[in-house]
Amino acid sequence: MTVTHAVTRRIDIPAAGRYALDPVRSSITLRTRVFRLHSLTAAMYITSGQIDVDPAVPRATVTAAISAASFSTDNSRRDSDVRSSRFLHADAYPELSYRAATLSQDNDRWTLTGELTVRDATGPVTLEIDSFQVTGQGFRAHATTRIDRAAFGLTTAQWMGGRIFDIELTAAGDPL
Repeated sequence: MTVTHAVTRRIDIPAAGRYALDPVRSSITLRTRVFRLHSLTAAMYITSGQIDVDPAVPRATVTAAISAASFSTDNSRRDSDVRSSRFLHADAYPELSYRAATLSQDNDRWTLTGELTVRDATGPVTLEIDSFQVTGQGFRAHATTRIDRAAFGLTTAQWMGGRIFDIELTAAGDPL
């Protein structure tokens, strides 16, 4: 599956400090194909997060929480199934979490490597940072990644939502 979007490739270095992720200005979009025929788009929401930036290294430590109950598509029955104990089990595991500390640069390509925890399964996830712009005292960043849901133990009914998800993340932060 190929994801297309405008690549800004603007990487501004923010001031050193601690930033809080703004759930209102941040978003997560998931895309997959069902039976290789039907396109499926879903959204999830960041509930909280923090980024510590040290541009001298360069280094960024990231923690983010994502609401499992926020999984939303154009089909309410599918959404309920995905949030159920068969998949995300949002009642018992209300948040997915992402923690990262490895920020790398290879020419003009920046990546942030960390771990995503879904239910009780944790696995590596590397975000490819397309843009990072300083906005006033805060920032706005865009990144992408690809996730195999089976790597996080979500193997039931792959027909319902595909196996491989392309993820787009927009994160906005303000200084603490």
